[in-house]
Amino acid sequence: MATKFEKLPIVAIVGRPNVGKSSLFNRILHRRIAIVHDLPGVTRDRNYAEFEWNGRRFVLVDTGGLLPNPENELEFGVVRQVENAIAEADLLVFVVEPDIHPEDFEVADLLRRSGKPVIVVVNKVDDPLDNWSGAETERFGLGEVFRVSAKYGHNTGDFLDAVVEKLPPTKVSETEEDVIRLAIVGHPNVGKSSYLNKLLGKEIALVHPEPGTTRDPVNAHIKYYGTTYEVVDTAGLYHKQKDIDFFSALRTIRVLENCDVALLLLDATLGITRQDKRIADMALSRYRGLVIAVNKWDLVENKSRRTMLEYEEMIKQEAPFLAHIPIVFISAKTGLRVRTAFDMVHRVAQKRRERVKTSELNRLVWHLQTEQPPPVYRGRRPKIYYATQVDVAPPSFVFFARLPKAISPSYRRYITNKIREQFGFEGVPFKLIFRDKRR
Repeated sequence: MATKFEKLPIVAIVGRPNVGKSSLFNRILHRRIAIVHDLPGVTRDRNYAEFEWNGRRFVLVDTGGLLPNPENELEFGVVRQVENAIAEADLLVFVVEPDIHPEDFEVADLLRRSGKPVIVVVNKVDDPLDNWSGAETERFGLGEVFRVSAKYGHNTGDFLDAVVEKLPPTKVSETEEDVIRLAIVGHPNVGKSSYLNKLLGKEIALVHPEPGTTRDPVNAHIKYYGTTYEVVDTAGLYHKQKDIDFFSALRTIRVLENCDVALLLLDATLGITRQDKRIADMALSRYRGLVIAVNKWDLVENKSRRTMLEYEEMIKQEAPFLAHIPIVFISAKTGLRVRTAFDMVHRVAQKRRERVKTSELNRLVWHLQTEQPPPVYRGRRPKIYYATQVDVAPPSFVFFARLPKAISPSYRRYITNKIREQFGFEGVPFKLIFRDKRR
């Protein structure tokens, strides 16, 4: 699997915690992708986004705060993520505050040793008439310095001009691709980041036992059987949201609204929780494709086929609306069936874009009405004359009928089940629209 981001120049924003890296990231993109908060260390993972300036496209990467002297495992993990971002970047944007901190010089030494070109940005110069001299930044020995205000946007245009000038040539053509968006969702600490890392074969998302480590959605692009997927690892949804976790949940919901397929990870040791059902319902009510991956299967004592079938039956009993959703048993830690889960995602994504032949659909309509006609309503029986598929992603079917409003919800479910049985829309919710034939 090759990542799409390897094709475009990469610009990484680095610096100490709370100097405004995420604010600058959001300012450049003109939308709030990264979470901004006064608490240091909010950004932990690398956050990717494509951007174009003066006709040049590149990948902008927001990173966690670089701590020269990490004190715990989580801080070591954040630093490792930043170091990975530095290693893959073509250009580094070093963000500092007007009041230079001693640790800034240690970060500058690290960037200098990387051998990568660096642009220094002094953020939070909110007053354009400020007579700040910037003499201390010259001691970094890293070249040109830009005074900007991510909050108000001062001088960001000049800064981006300099970024484009220092970019290396694009390695491949920058043609637009048809991208399928996959959201990896689930409650906190279920293994979403571990799954993404194992799928890509490298650590792009920070993994830590502390629940809620991922706060920003983490993006990666991969090629799979000729199809480009944008994979988004989201923050876990808590039952009660507060402060930063509330904003993480909002972004998770937004990712669900914009995705094509959702991969819902369950914890094999917990079964399906109330929160899992809520996330699944959110995806299906938005007509997104859905695949369930039961993670941490390596922790289950009896891993037999019978155990899997019993687990599937338990899920369908506790959440009957998931009866048509494909279920895969995986271990993101060991790699067990990680690719199988993505195979299923690919199948659902392709099925979601499939178009049923009108002749086959109407043959089914005739058969199901012959087998079980719609119930009589106020002395009259509704009748479906013909049907056609009018859209894909999600599939949408229009039924032209006599007394369409009189067709009961139970009969509509009957039609839904028959379409799914006949055409195999496993994991794919679709729309049924009933219209009066005279109209």
